[in-house]
Amino acid sequence: MKSLSALLLVLFLPFHGEWELKKDKDGIKLYTKHEEGYAIKAVRAETTFHAPLEACVAVLRDIDNLIELFPDCQKVVKVKQDENSQIHYLQLKAPWPVTDRDGAFGLKYRYDRTKDMVIIEAEMVEGAYPQQNGFIRLNKGKGTWKFKRLDAEHTQLDYYYLGDAGGAVPAWVANTVIEESPFRMLTNFHKLVKLERYQGKKFSFMQ
Repeated sequence: MKSLSALLLVLFLPFHGEWELKKDKDGIKLYTKHEEGYAIKAVRAETTFHAPLEACVAVLRDIDNLIELFPDCQKVVKVKQDENSQIHYLQLKAPWPVTDRDGAFGLKYRYDRTKDMVIIEAEMVEGAYPQQNGFIRLNKGKGTWKFKRLDAEHTQLDYYYLGDAGGAVPAWVANTVIEESPFRMLTNFHKLVKLERYQGKKFSFMQ
């Protein structure tokens, strides 16, 4: 299992460059690096869930309960969803003295049958949800979720995200968010994916 995970780490690396390991805890490895044109570092993480591939996909498809997945999430609204895509709006609590953020996120799901892997492309969707008072809108961001079935009960995830803070943010806040928030999210994911509501799911785009 360890050798396979190491191989997947190399194969799934989305961009060339030097990644710095920031966390290696509770089965989650989290890396960051600078990307040209972005003030905030890119983040990537890898972990293995003790759950079927379909259950992992089901967690992200369950828009009504995404508030349980994303740290500091105050509100989730389903904007649009079909069999292989979705748009959801999130309100995110920011550390004082930073203004809270919000934004609409679009996800597109694709199944690679030869690799038994679900690839989810994520990006901010500008104009998908009305502007809200008291929030700074996030409009620039992109990422990928790559879920690879290892066996019937284990799924490897390689996660990547690169985004903009939507305005000036103190360095200590930016560093805390980029290192802590993805780790907390994946910690939540490990708990959620075991819930009964995500077991036995089937998706048409995977048939």
